[in-house]
Amino acid sequence: MKIKTVLFMVLSLMSLAAFAQSNGGVKGKVISRTTRAAIDGVKVTLTPGDVTTTTDMAGNFLIENLGKGEYTLTFEAAEFEPLTLAVRVDKQVRDINNVVMISNIIAPTLDDAIFAEFDTETLGDAQSLPSSLSASKDVFNNIASYKFSEMRFNVRGYDSQYSDVYMNGIQLNDAMTGYTPWSLWSGLNDATRNQEITSALNMGDVGLGGIAGTTNINTRPSQMRKGLRASVVNGNSMYRFRGMLTYSSGVQDNGWSYAFSISTRQGGNSYVDGVYYNAFGYFAAVEKQFNKQHRLGLTVLGAPTERGAQQASTQEVYDLVGNNYYNPNWGWLNGKRVNSRVRSYHEPVTMLNYTFDINERTQLNVASSLRFGQNGYSALTWYGGPDPRPDYYRYLPSFYDGTYVGAELYEAWMSNTDNIRHINWDNLYNINQNQPENSTYGPGRRAINMVEERHTDQLDWNFYTQFSHIFRNNSKINGGVNLRRNRTEYYSEVKDLLGGDYWVDVDKFAERDMGGLDPIKYQNNMEYYEKYGHAQAAKKGDKYGYDYYGNTLSARGWAQYNVNFGNFGMNLGGEIGHSTVWRHGIWKKGLFLNNSQGDSEKKKYLTYKLKANFNYKFSASHSIDANIIYMQDAPSFQSSFVSPRTRNSVTPGITTEKVFGVDASYNLRIGDIKARISGYYTKFTDQSKVISYYDDVEATFSNFAISGIQKRHFGLEAAASVPIYAGISLNGAISWGQFTYDNNPNYVQIQDNSGEIKNQGKVYWKNFRVESTPQTALNVGLSYRSRNNVFASLDMNHYNNMYLSMSPLYRTDAVLTPGMTPEDIANLRNQEKFSAATVLNASIGKNWFIDRKYTLGFSLEVKNLLNNQDIKTGGYEQIRLLKNKDESYQTYEPFDSKYFYMFGTTYYMNIYFRF
Repeated sequence: MKIKTVLFMVLSLMSLAAFAQSNGGVKGKVISRTTRAAIDGVKVTLTPGDVTTTTDMAGNFLIENLGKGEYTLTFEAAEFEPLTLAVRVDKQVRDINNVVMISNIIAPTLDDAIFAEFDTETLGDAQSLPSSLSASKDVFNNIASYKFSEMRFNVRGYDSQYSDVYMNGIQLNDAMTGYTPWSLWSGLNDATRNQEITSALNMGDVGLGGIAGTTNINTRPSQMRKGLRASVVNGNSMYRFRGMLTYSSGVQDNGWSYAFSISTRQGGNSYVDGVYYNAFGYFAAVEKQFNKQHRLGLTVLGAPTERGAQQASTQEVYDLVGNNYYNPNWGWLNGKRVNSRVRSYHEPVTMLNYTFDINERTQLNVASSLRFGQNGYSALTWYGGPDPRPDYYRYLPSFYDGTYVGAELYEAWMSNTDNIRHINWDNLYNINQNQPENSTYGPGRRAINMVEERHTDQLDWNFYTQFSHIFRNNSKINGGVNLRRNRTEYYSEVKDLLGGDYWVDVDKFAERDMGGLDPIKYQNNMEYYEKYGHAQAAKKGDKYGYDYYGNTLSARGWAQYNVNFGNFGMNLGGEIGHSTVWRHGIWKKGLFLNNSQGDSEKKKYLTYKLKANFNYKFSASHSIDANIIYMQDAPSFQSSFVSPRTRNSVTPGITTEKVFGVDASYNLRIGDIKARISGYYTKFTDQSKVISYYDDVEATFSNFAISGIQKRHFGLEAAASVPIYAGISLNGAISWGQFTYDNNPNYVQIQDNSGEIKNQGKVYWKNFRVESTPQTALNVGLSYRSRNNVFASLDMNHYNNMYLSMSPLYRTDAVLTPGMTPEDIANLRNQEKFSAATVLNASIGKNWFIDRKYTLGFSLEVKNLLNNQDIKTGGYEQIRLLKNKDESYQTYEPFDSKYFYMFGTTYYMNIYFRF
């Protein structure tokens, strides 16, 4: 009996052990450290036992029927560093929650300085910025975003206003222009490196996006890599030195996490005199995980910056100086270089984020942000005296061609006699200090020359809420509501009186055009004039010239639904919104007593988007996708008003912009071999633009309003990355496009001082090329990465089909005169094409891992190894025209075009330490 009892007990224990073994296991979810997005197709290997599985579309994996004991899990996925974890399995399936993998895409050494815009005065050329800020999994965009940035390449020819950029779900594209204000977080690379990116027509999780993809910058400290990172940079392209320190606590046991980052950038560069950075950056974020469902986070960041700007000049001046990087903005003062064009801004951003994980499949996000501060841009201005700019056309030899004066000027420019190449600050001081005193405006001398600072100070509030739910068939619905209110104050203030005591605040163009007979007509601030009987004597820090608010109020709701049927997947989305734009004049202007102060007409626009993404996977290696969009968007504030500086008049013909786009791609992925080829077509209609300039033909300051602009972009993209041997890969990409104006839009030329229409008609732009980006770009490169973390690359980039920004005035009937020959007209309307260019670049770097806790590394990038200093990267035709008479007839001669050039050989060395 005892033996039977013992046997029964032994068999029972064995059964229990077997039962325990059959129910043990491990499960989890694999996500990207950078984007926090689920990673599907990850190979998960468990040893001992060599059990293998892969993650599903939601990143989940499950291994069951494991015996109690210690195991090792290995995670492998393309574009991610392999990961090994030790795990202990007991009687039940153990949930190890989120498994975080790190991307192995080498972040290139390109810094945010590439987004520091060049400064021009016309045609929006300063907005030719790279359309993507960070690398992505897409092989083409990963190359184009970095390799082509030296040429200010725009993917598919799109300006950055067509790429939606978010931070923690809040869209930060400028409410007034639509462009992305990279300067808000400039210098905070480490704090803003976590980015979720979609390209082209693909939709993002935080919004449908436009035609150039979406970027969502995630600054939540719970999702940043834990530890301290310090780095120093030395370079010669934008600044000399950058220092950065960043720390993230990770999620602590009490649910709190925090992060901070500080940085500074200082110095100038090796090529352009007068250009410099005096910039800082700060970032702080804190987040509380109350429980598994509720999270609340606060982020504060800012980048107070002062930087001297470069301005384009004509080829004549570059040749006289013998340097394509001549900068006319500066001159010597007390032994120091002083730049008249300085950008100075500090616009802090604060945001509050709340996340409610309702359950494992449902999430609600709510966020709000506030942007405020100041943004100023200084420039020389003058009254009744000579133009102080050194490269003004009347100071150049070509204006006196064939005369003794021209020969004298040529010699002076060649030898820089009396610093003729630079602003003569001492002379400007002397002119001001020798002015007679005028008791009308109080004691002191009236400044004839001064430095003003033009401000665009924004107060921008955003509210965002998003809801997402994953159904049991893994389809997903995602949608949200966005509200935005922006009030931007535009004004100019006195920055430096250059030895004078005050500046008389009158409209100098109106005073000249009106002959000075009616003082009311040239008053900028009638309320001041009515109170004191004369114009204001503006002192340093006083506003002058103009003061008004630009206002926008917008609301939009969006939704998308993603579903897969076997190998076929689709994502359907729609958005509807409403936007209101109006001007509010703070000052009453003498020229427009009844149309300058108070609210303008409120322009109201219905906006919407319809978007669809389709994909089909033939196998794990081959897939195709196709996308389509139709959208209607509100015009920008600056395009909506003829002359917001002076009055409330709305731009004639202004309406909503429409965009239609389609693309299709074939994707190849075999092991580490990656390739994509795509075709695309985009049609823009009803674009608008307003340009203000001094018109020599009509002899008055003018506003040139263009409406109904149509553009057509189509082309091909192809890229591949192919491993060759022992860590060496061959990479390449080609972008071929044809971006053209597709019609002859309407224009109205309005005299600024009266509102009188001087000319109207057509701008003959049809079949001319869209400007400022290469329409053909080619990259071929070799990259190497060893197992001991050495990486290097060598790339050749080739660019072609890049065109100069055009003056619309040259291509109107208003500049045609009797007797002009077809050759005269063709010469006036011809669009300049830049020469093709080839550039060689290289990089090298290495990481050292110390005691498995510390990382020390460096990276060095050298661009333009051949030191080619004759590559034009941009430029524009000046609007102005000169009257040119001979014995038989009169013609108009355009002013010389202005250009920017690529720097010669530049380097960027980054040394970093983290733990």
